[in-house]
Amino acid sequence: MPSSCVTPEFDKGMRTLVTGAAGFIGRRLVKQCLSLGDEVTAVSHFRSSSPETLGKWLHDQLPEKSDWPLRLVAADIRDAAAMKDAMTSIDRVFHLAAAVATGRPSDSQSINVDGTDILATAAARSSRPTLVFVSSLAAAGPREIAIDETAPCHPISQYGRTKYEAERSLKKWSAELPITIARPPCVFGPGDRNLLALYQTVARGWNVVLSKTFAYSYISVDDLVTGLIAAANDGDRINQQVFTDGSDNAGVYYLTDPQPLTFPQLADMIGSSIGREHVRHVKIPNVMGFALGKFGDLALTMTGRKVFLNSDKIREGVGGSWICRGDRAKRELNFAPARSLRVRIDETTAHYRDVGWI
Repeated sequence: MPSSCVTPEFDKGMRTLVTGAAGFIGRRLVKQCLSLGDEVTAVSHFRSSSPETLGKWLHDQLPEKSDWPLRLVAADIRDAAAMKDAMTSIDRVFHLAAAVATGRPSDSQSINVDGTDILATAAARSSRPTLVFVSSLAAAGPREIAIDETAPCHPISQYGRTKYEAERSLKKWSAELPITIARPPCVFGPGDRNLLALYQTVARGWNVVLSKTFAYSYISVDDLVTGLIAAANDGDRINQQVFTDGSDNAGVYYLTDPQPLTFPQLADMIGSSIGREHVRHVKIPNVMGFALGKFGDLALTMTGRKVFLNSDKIREGVGGSWICRGDRAKRELNFAPARSLRVRIDETTAHYRDVGWI
């Protein structure tokens, strides 16, 4: 793995649209595109933050001038008229907006599948920009061995199924749009509140897991952003073929660190980073995990607020190992993580301390 990775650059003056711009990944992608000289349209429903909050965050991250070419659009991706307006004169689209956890499966279908189709329709009927769809390893499903893009997809969660269905729905637009699909595994980094929950338990000396042996692939948010830009610039594009044996893998990339970790290994790495010498790893029965998932479902339905654990996540947690290989991305995109997982964990630790989260 190389010790450094050159960040690919867009042609100056590119007009880029990012959906899910207020999210954990979206904010960093918008920031990177602006720093590369792009004119950026940042689209988000802004359920968790206002356009003003996103604008302030971005300007705080890019303080050297106050007139960044940034347009904030508060809209649902299922709003066809809003997407048509936002898509005017756009050169490249990064589609990150998604429903990871919803109170009703119909909402996942509506946002992840229908919303993607509405966005692609708007793109095809405008300037026909390059479209990078940020899917997920969840679309492929768990395996006992590391998989690459040739492996057939067998998603086991609602989130994974809708992401895979969205991928397949994009194929009908492949004759009109240059489309590339990126499937990242677990994404972490500074600002990630999901990993923060693990930090907090590890700081107390505990790590509660559904499995001590299942392994997982990871990618830091900063490395993922680099990979997405490389996919927009140099990626292969999908075609209209749809098979079930994994042979319709053109234009699909796993963007991942090459080092898989079990949850105990990850917790020990975090413990070392924060100065906790010993972490006790406790496996809970699957039935208890599903009970916690049901509790999360209820909390999500009653409050509408994002929850980390729900039945969908428990299904993924007990399903097996989630390991992917990034050989194609390295070969075709010249992409590899710039730093090791340990260094990325240390960077995350430093951020959590700076903002007072740990």
